[in-house]
Amino acid sequence: MEETVMEPERPHVLTFNEIKQAAERIEDGIIHTPLCEAKISKYMDYNIYLKCDNLQYTGSCSERGIRNAFVALNDEMSERGVIVPSNGNMALGAAYQGHLLNIPVTAVLPERCPPSLSQRCAELGAHVVLVGETVEDAVCYANKTNRDGSQIILTSDDPLVMAGLGTVGVEIITQLPETDAVIVPVASGGLLAATLVACKKLKCTCLVYGAECAKVPKMMKALQSGYPVSVPVIPNIAQGLSSAVVGENAFATIKGRLDRMLVVDEAYIARAVINVLERERLVADGAGVCALAAVMQGLVPELRGKRAVCVISGGNIDSGRLSRTIHRGLGVSGRLMRFAVPVPDHCKGLEVLAEAIADKRAVIKSFGTEQIWVHSDIGSTWANVVVETANEENALALKEHLRNLYPTVKFAVFDVDEKHKMR
Repeated sequence: MEETVMEPERPHVLTFNEIKQAAERIEDGIIHTPLCEAKISKYMDYNIYLKCDNLQYTGSCSERGIRNAFVALNDEMSERGVIVPSNGNMALGAAYQGHLLNIPVTAVLPERCPPSLSQRCAELGAHVVLVGETVEDAVCYANKTNRDGSQIILTSDDPLVMAGLGTVGVEIITQLPETDAVIVPVASGGLLAATLVACKKLKCTCLVYGAECAKVPKMMKALQSGYPVSVPVIPNIAQGLSSAVVGENAFATIKGRLDRMLVVDEAYIARAVINVLERERLVADGAGVCALAAVMQGLVPELRGKRAVCVISGGNIDSGRLSRTIHRGLGVSGRLMRFAVPVPDHCKGLEVLAEAIADKRAVIKSFGTEQIWVHSDIGSTWANVVVETANEENALALKEHLRNLYPTVKFAVFDVDEKHKMR
């Protein structure tokens, strides 16, 4: 008797027909988010549009994929329940849609996730489990505790979830038929794969790019290797994109079809969060603005003068992380500047320094003096100062002014490469 050899399960390559079916399923369960021209376009050589999926009810495009899976398998999921290992967005979307469709949800989140996010999941009726440090730890926990298969484990690489995410691409081409390029943030790749399928089907000339944080370049490594490979997960501003490896189904769908993959410096992601907040009046998380950050960094010069849509994939950023991101962004853009300067230790010393700062319309945010440990000059005291400036040009003018007055001034400031500056 011949032995039967079981072939390994092949990855699922997403089709446009699956996305079309998903669009019909989720029609009345998600928000058709706006696509608007970015105000930042007026300061750059690009025609940038923003697909604002951070305006979904739970603040993330993940809700589209969750809704499609929940509706397609409603009876089975209502009976068995669902486990969703996630960095946060999928868990939140599952908690909300599970509440609407009466599906029991267990959200498995890394222990480092913001307390406000896990609290929101619990308020929506999900059972919340905190485990490990990464989403991969959450996936391992879900598989371990569900060995009997009593519940359904749902990840972003599930074909039904991917199909739901593809409705982002359908809406983009419907809302802006003239779209020349779409740039998509990359976590495990489901959103990028599905958006690529939809955009290429509806407009074959449309370019589709992926964008990910340079600290966790899992899609770039996978494309270079020809298959998904694991990379170290380093804490970063774009935590929502911090998957160690791309999904097999997503990679199989993308392979050989993606126009470009962009790796974005964390500093520009912080700057993009601030720009979206100040200029567009939108709150987005670091993962959500990664596509826009790629444009700001100057990674897509070939798109100058073309209509480029940046997907704002999420806006779930807690107040503490938003505050830290804003300060980081202000620092790397020169709008917060820190320096130490020796000033004469007499009644006019600090007054002259304050006047020098005010002359350049900068604002003192923090100020302290140090004299005890200064041994070189008993007639001086060191002032440690943090000031806020209007922009990079203002910061450079202040630096030059202070250097003329105080030749030994010491600056601690991020210097932006000329080729990356916004025009």
